[in-house]
Amino acid sequence: MKSKKGLSILKVAPLIGIPGGELIIDCRGFVPGLSSKVLFGEIEASIASASEDRIIVQLLESPNCLGLTLKVDGSVSEVFPFNLASRLASDLHPVANPAVAPDGTVITTISGGRGQQVPQPLVRVSKRGDKIPFHCEIMNPTGLAFSKDGQLYISSRHDGTVLRYKNFEQLEIFVDDLGIPCGIVFDSTGRLYVGDRTGKIYKVDRSGNKEEFARLEPSISAYHLAIDSKDRLYVTGPTLSMRDPLYRFSKKGSVEIVLRGLARPQGLTFLPDGTLLISAGFQGKKGIFRYSFEKDTLDHFITAPMLVGLAVSGKDIYLATGTSIYHAQLPGQANVN
Repeated sequence: MKSKKGLSILKVAPLIGIPGGELIIDCRGFVPGLSSKVLFGEIEASIASASEDRIIVQLLESPNCLGLTLKVDGSVSEVFPFNLASRLASDLHPVANPAVAPDGTVITTISGGRGQQVPQPLVRVSKRGDKIPFHCEIMNPTGLAFSKDGQLYISSRHDGTVLRYKNFEQLEIFVDDLGIPCGIVFDSTGRLYVGDRTGKIYKVDRSGNKEEFARLEPSISAYHLAIDSKDRLYVTGPTLSMRDPLYRFSKKGSVEIVLRGLARPQGLTFLPDGTLLISAGFQGKKGIFRYSFEKDTLDHFITAPMLVGLAVSGKDIYLATGTSIYHAQLPGQANVN
């Protein structure tokens, strides 16, 4: 196939995506028409709009895709690198961030509707995509977090509890009477923070003693939590508002708004360099946004449909939709000293 003179891809934004996301391609020499195509590997993308110098496409599943090309009248551009996330596992029901276990596998849920008992609600997903269910009974598992000693903690929004799954063998109640607990996260000292979506954040010590840490406007779905290197707590929680903020709490519980204007903000986590990743909609775009505290900038990092959560382990990022877990490789990240 010939390379058409002048047909080229100049820029793609963002550089990572999952099926269902919208990608913006800046190009040269494209001719909109029935015979013109955007290809991810051998899979043709769905074009939402196109001109000679800009194309917007919706991403589709394309296993082993190494990049994208433009095709016009039998000629094709050079391959432009693009990181299309692959579906690791499906037929799931995550409602918060997945959790990466010490052995590198991913723990997620088949949470079910409120009050629905799912036969195997907790699932381990291997790096090859094998789904290995845990034989445990827990109603509506929601938030997941590992303690420093490698024990998995799970919130149940049905029972109002956080359970500890001791050595993946025995479920025991760690703390109860938490309202409708959703997101959970540990700080560096081993204290657990729990988001009760009716409007409270609890702080729980290692012995399971809880105290009310802060109050927020109730969420219509869940609170999602993350902790930075200074043990400051970050919280999102979609409300009936069209736009919601990202909150940050000091260790003493004082609150400030870090970002405004987020549409249905949900899961969030930190990269090793201290950059925050947050799943949300913003200014008409959806997916994962990257916030630099140093530069005070928010950029579209991963294009995706609305996501419920994400988890980072080294250069691996795991993205949770309402039914699936996707995997992609991150660009190199500097470690925090």
